[in-house]
Amino acid sequence: MREASLISRLQRGDKSALEEIYKVYRSGFLNWITFSHKCSDEEAVDIFQYSIISFYENVVDGSIEEMNDAGIKTYLYSIGKNKLLADSRKQAKISYQEELEDVEVDQEEEEGEDDERRRILEMILSKLGEPCSQILRHFYFNNLSNDEIAEIMGYKNGNTVKNLKYKCLQRVKKELNRD
Repeated sequence: MREASLISRLQRGDKSALEEIYKVYRSGFLNWITFSHKCSDEEAVDIFQYSIISFYENVVDGSIEEMNDAGIKTYLYSIGKNKLLADSRKQAKISYQEELEDVEVDQEEEEGEDDERRRILEMILSKLGEPCSQILRHFYFNNLSNDEIAEIMGYKNGNTVKNLKYKCLQRVKKELNRD
């Protein structure tokens, strides 16, 4: 099987070339992706199908003029790997969104406790003094970015504020543990 001839056959619309590619690379691809990327067999099959379709579309629309030294196998594997990574990022984003929604629900349930917490926080901020009190107020109450706070307070950049904010939060934690 010569790869160049398979690609030219695909470009001419020869579906049997696609069937050959499918049969030759399927089991190796499935073994590789399930072993190296720890995905389920079902997910591996879906990713292989996606890779074959993407490969075919790229050949037909001329996106693949020449595959350099990569070859069909490497091209399919890279499509599969990129698809798997994109799916993982998407899933992580969805999980993160669900966690945020859970936090929002928890926050609504605790609204009655917010006034007490705010009073305690005000007391701790007053104990901290400057610049901690001012940095934390700007960040958490005024929703300013580190760069905006740096500009307002005359610091070199947002990283300086970020470091100071971290140290201030450590002090807040110490205060909370004392009480």
